[in-house]
Amino acid sequence: MAKVISEYRSQLKRPSQARSIATFASILQASTDIIVERGVQGLNTNVVAERAGVNIGTVYHYFPDKTAILVELFRIDQERRNAPLTEKLNEISDAPDLDQWADEMFALAIELRNESPATAHLRRAFRAVPELVAIDRQDTELYLDFLSTLLRVRFVGISKERARAATRILVEMTSTILDVSQELGEQTRLFLGEGLVALKCYLHTLERS
Repeated sequence: MAKVISEYRSQLKRPSQARSIATFASILQASTDIIVERGVQGLNTNVVAERAGVNIGTVYHYFPDKTAILVELFRIDQERRNAPLTEKLNEISDAPDLDQWADEMFALAIELRNESPATAHLRRAFRAVPELVAIDRQDTELYLDFLSTLLRVRFVGISKERARAATRILVEMTSTILDVSQELGEQTRLFLGEGLVALKCYLHTLERS
């Protein structure tokens, strides 16, 4: 059975001294570079140690296995995106122009994805690494609680149950659109444009409720 995120995080030995902090950071940076170059399947602790310029024992001192590295990278990536996304999501409750809000929200989501080349690879790992699937589900549940409350403020006619279902649809649609778009090459722009149209149509369906 996959370990829960809290178990992986509790196993990490977070450094407190400057030298150890630098070593910890170099391991994570080396892991990120490897993932961008080779994908998650190319990541292993021996390669990380070689790239970071440390011995394998040092890697294991901080991370018990490869999955623990992925969990930490995902945590960092989520924290980087959560604050700006939460701020923009908050605006839906009283945004004067729903289409403009959707444009800005979608543009922000794309910008945050593009800021970190490793994000796309970490997202793909959800399909193969049970621990990351569990993390993604936990993160989605947090957004369901938060955004469903905002939807009920914006769309006063919808029930609590429908708001939660709508939130799941919006979160899953957006994540899937962004995931797929990063594999399409020259068709990316067109695909993202059509995805945004679909999201706006659904939001207006809720508005008419």
